[in-house]
Amino acid sequence: MGLSCFNSPQNHHDEEMSVKTKMKAMCLLAGMASGFAGASEIGTHPGLIQYPSLSPDGKTVVFSAAGDLWAINSGGGVATRLTAHPAIEGRAKFDAEGSRLAFESNRGGADNIYLAQVSGNGNSMSLSNIDRVTTSDRAQWLGGFSADGQSVMFSAYLYPEIYRQPKMYSAPIDGGAVTELTSAFGRAPTLSNADDSIYFIRGYYYPHRVAYRGSGNLDIWKLSSSDGEFTQMTGFDGNDMDPCPLPDGSMLYISSKDGQYNLYRMNANKSDEKGRNSGKQLTSFAPTGQEQTIMGGVRDLTVSQDGSLAAFVVVNTLYTLDLNDRNAQPVAVDFTMGTDTDRDSLKGMDVARKVSESVMHPSGKAIAVVARNELFVRSTEEEYPSRRITDTPVRERDIAWSPDGEVLYFTADDDESMGSIYTARVSLSSEDLKPEEVEEPEKVDEENAEDETAAESDVSDEDSGDSEAKDSEGSDEEDGDDEAEPEKEAIDHAARWAGALRFEITPVVAGEPLAYRPTPSPDGKKLMYLRDRGDVVIMDIESGTTRVILESWSGPEVLWASDSVHVVYSDSDLNFNADIYLLDTRVGEDGSTSKPINLTRHPDLDHSPQLSADGKVLTFLSDRGGNNWEWDVYAINLDRSLDGMRKYELDAYYKGAVKAVKKLEPLDVNDPVEIEPFEFDTSDAYMRVRRLTSTPESENNLAMSPAGDRIAFSADGAFVSVDQYGKERKTIQSGSVSDARVSIDGKTVSFINGGVAKSAGMTGGDVTTYDIDGSIQVDTKAELAQKFEETASTFGMSFYHPTLKGLDWNGITEQYRTLAMQTRTNEAFQRVMALMFGEVNGSHTGIWGGDGFSAPSPANGYLGIDTTPVSNGYRVHRVYTQGSVDRMNDGIQVGDVIVAIGEKRLDDPSHHDLHASMAGMSNVEVLVEYLSSDAETGETVTKYGMVTPQSYGSNSVVRYSQEVIDRQTEVDELSDGKLGYLHIRSMGEASVRDFERDLFAAAEGKDGLIIDVRDNGGGWTTDILLASLTAPTHAYTIPRGANPDDVRPDSYPRDRRLIYPYSRPIVVLINENSFSNAEIFAHSIRTAKRGRLIGTTTFGGVISTGSFSLIDGTTVRRPFRGWYLPDGTDMDNNGAEPDVVVKQTPTDEAAGEDPQLEAAVKDLLKTIK
Repeated sequence: MGLSCFNSPQNHHDEEMSVKTKMKAMCLLAGMASGFAGASEIGTHPGLIQYPSLSPDGKTVVFSAAGDLWAINSGGGVATRLTAHPAIEGRAKFDAEGSRLAFESNRGGADNIYLAQVSGNGNSMSLSNIDRVTTSDRAQWLGGFSADGQSVMFSAYLYPEIYRQPKMYSAPIDGGAVTELTSAFGRAPTLSNADDSIYFIRGYYYPHRVAYRGSGNLDIWKLSSSDGEFTQMTGFDGNDMDPCPLPDGSMLYISSKDGQYNLYRMNANKSDEKGRNSGKQLTSFAPTGQEQTIMGGVRDLTVSQDGSLAAFVVVNTLYTLDLNDRNAQPVAVDFTMGTDTDRDSLKGMDVARKVSESVMHPSGKAIAVVARNELFVRSTEEEYPSRRITDTPVRERDIAWSPDGEVLYFTADDDESMGSIYTARVSLSSEDLKPEEVEEPEKVDEENAEDETAAESDVSDEDSGDSEAKDSEGSDEEDGDDEAEPEKEAIDHAARWAGALRFEITPVVAGEPLAYRPTPSPDGKKLMYLRDRGDVVIMDIESGTTRVILESWSGPEVLWASDSVHVVYSDSDLNFNADIYLLDTRVGEDGSTSKPINLTRHPDLDHSPQLSADGKVLTFLSDRGGNNWEWDVYAINLDRSLDGMRKYELDAYYKGAVKAVKKLEPLDVNDPVEIEPFEFDTSDAYMRVRRLTSTPESENNLAMSPAGDRIAFSADGAFVSVDQYGKERKTIQSGSVSDARVSIDGKTVSFINGGVAKSAGMTGGDVTTYDIDGSIQVDTKAELAQKFEETASTFGMSFYHPTLKGLDWNGITEQYRTLAMQTRTNEAFQRVMALMFGEVNGSHTGIWGGDGFSAPSPANGYLGIDTTPVSNGYRVHRVYTQGSVDRMNDGIQVGDVIVAIGEKRLDDPSHHDLHASMAGMSNVEVLVEYLSSDAETGETVTKYGMVTPQSYGSNSVVRYSQEVIDRQTEVDELSDGKLGYLHIRSMGEASVRDFERDLFAAAEGKDGLIIDVRDNGGGWTTDILLASLTAPTHAYTIPRGANPDDVRPDSYPRDRRLIYPYSRPIVVLINENSFSNAEIFAHSIRTAKRGRLIGTTTFGGVISTGSFSLIDGTTVRRPFRGWYLPDGTDMDNNGAEPDVVVKQTPTDEAAGEDPQLEAAVKDLLKTIK
């Protein structure tokens, strides 16, 4: 959409909008259909159609759309809205009689299960008496009803486990203890009416990746109700899901076997563990004609309890399929929905505390801000109003003033690009409304007039200078050929911006795929900006000509030197190392250009360069002094003479520099100050780098005064500054800040704190807050279009594979645009985007957050125990070390029965669930009442104690640690003490420290080590671990007095190593949940021939990823860097394969067995013999 200026009488950008663009925008807003296979205009609905659920007799379909539940006759008609809540209602299930409906909703925080009474059917259906079934701060996914209809089944990560999969539970609908259906892992439990067995799925839940083939695929399993046996129903290496068992014992399900998700039917008493026969294919949805995609195909399958009818969705069309007719074809359900799904097309919002950028006018008299990607400006004087500069659904950002303060540069996406550069000028200011002052004629003193005239005529030639010269100089004026131009009246741009009322928006750089980060040169003659993935471009403002001064793929940080000739920047090389460079931007007479000069030359990361006004002092952030991404401030003198000065001489230099910059004012275009190009001492600059700070926490938000005498940065939870020596630390603002910028005279620094623009002196003192009137109206449809365009364009430009794996991304984007524009909630939009990302069949995609409904979390407390409901409470059968109960003084023991927590009685578990009763108790000390057996008499006594339940996160650490200890104990027993065991939870800095600690503890005195990276979600530390595991044994030492017979050949002084080394035999455990950097680790162990891999093939999800944010705060992952094995194999979709294949099954989990761990012990014991 074209940019509009708030309160502007005319918007010339709208006039310039092409006919094609206008038609596209109209199609977007109208949500026109795009001709998908089988998805005609019938599939155009206001809202994404999701999660259909058929009534037992198949006559009614309930589905989710626009965040609410709706009901229609299965033959179509007008849909009836069942719920009208700002929350998101998801999956729903009827009970066997069709009299009750269970559904998911986040109306109470995380997705929990609710129950409603059903009246009527089809279009006349209604819900009443909605009650909450579960109360948890963990998301829960509805499966269905139990055989007796008295409980609902669901899956959730209710209690943390190392294995990265949920478990399945049953919750009584009338209240009572939530219990595990099985101790095996699985999700989406569904009851079979034929034999009361439970069907469920297992695997890494990436259903949007229809083309995925690998160990993390989804398979269908069955748990027999009669004997508790598990049967694998499908074994295809792609995704099989949504099992719907039928009354005759057969099973309907969705499979991606033909390249799209379609329906299959497996006969009774059959299974397909080998993945060779998926049963009979019932549908064959596929792209036709010019279509690039059908968004994966069939999704959200449901079957009526009588087995007569199936319903599902393709794209946004609801279909039914008659299961009694073998030759039946899917029938699109023709229905309409009420227009009230659009009731929030305009949404009021206050963005006063959503400021993300601020920049002070060069005069310091006005400040411009970006608030939720809209531009505002206001005077810096108190009580002045703010004015809105832009009023668009697009993202405005990257604000910068011209050096004379006349224009405000900014970036905005528009119809034709992901970013164009614009200027804003004041077209009407409050001073323009003032009446012109009419000068009154001076009164003539008649008595003195004659004397004054005479006095003027008495002026002699001597008094008036060289008359001949004057006559000569004035001859042209006498002829009237070259009249001297009157001096232009200076315009007070600061005053005009401070009193701005209307604005003129003008495009400066347009027509490029992406232009952003405009930075005008200090002399106002040039504009530097970034293009596409990071090329640096300079444009001559007067002529409009451009040239690329630096080609880059990484979007470097660039700033001008005050001479408007040189630039300083930070850029990454192909080893992803960033250094600081200096570049002379001039072009020689022969057309030659200068080469960049690397100023810092270090293998660690250097960024955020800041250059003093005289070009003599450079500061930057670097992690060269510590761990990765732990930044400190460093400096270089680019004038070597400063290095040789004594302190008092340096003090005098900085004092003079401060005095000089205090005189700086906004550029006067009528009388510009010419600055000679700087000369820099760069030959050995990297050798003269000095460290200014060394704090326990990382520094960021670096800003330096123009004189170089004060350096500001965030550290230790505050925004602070130090002097040029790194001393005299002063607090400017407590709390976190962003977008720190120093005024041209060095007197103030502006920043964002708490979503509000502020400023203060460089040494602290009073902080000034610049509030804005942030009441705006958001056009939700237009914003939705913008979100989609930015998501599709940025993802397409950033995805690591140069051809996006051969896809026609533009064609795919066009089709998804139509579906995205039909969504009415952020949840639905994100699901559509996930489907779109799935088209590239790559890992590390994702989208979350942004505007949407949010309710307070129940904040359940966790006691760090395992319990079983008994007749009079909850019996404790395990207490976890360092859990809440374990930390009690003489507290609850195994075998005790908890009967009350706080004021909530639990002595009737049929009506009270322990987990639900813990709502609101996270980190709150409460009274616990429990029954304990007296050690001497054996009598049951009532006891009381105080306990502080932990949060889910803290409980996760406790349970994880206990599980690792259990595995260590098992390995010790199985190996007769010969082997050690450690688990690496993730590949982050904290896990490296845990690895080093556990390596020493677990491997000490052992002959070999089992390293477990199963269920490790990744990170970045593979090479640090390899430094430990592949350190060469090149020598050993024996101190005086030691027994040489006790010295191992790998004994070596610890202080000589960067990390504790381990050179004895190892095996590495892997599984389908080993992901990302954990897979790189597994591949590296094989490549380095360091050990054998045991378990199952890793997921095949290896891409480096970043992220970007949309206008409403939604975060989108951006997989930008591919990883390849030495033979060129792309690690994404190619997991590390084990040397010894051992699967983990539900049967193993239910029995508490770990065959993979057992196999690792056996394999390693063979190696060390």
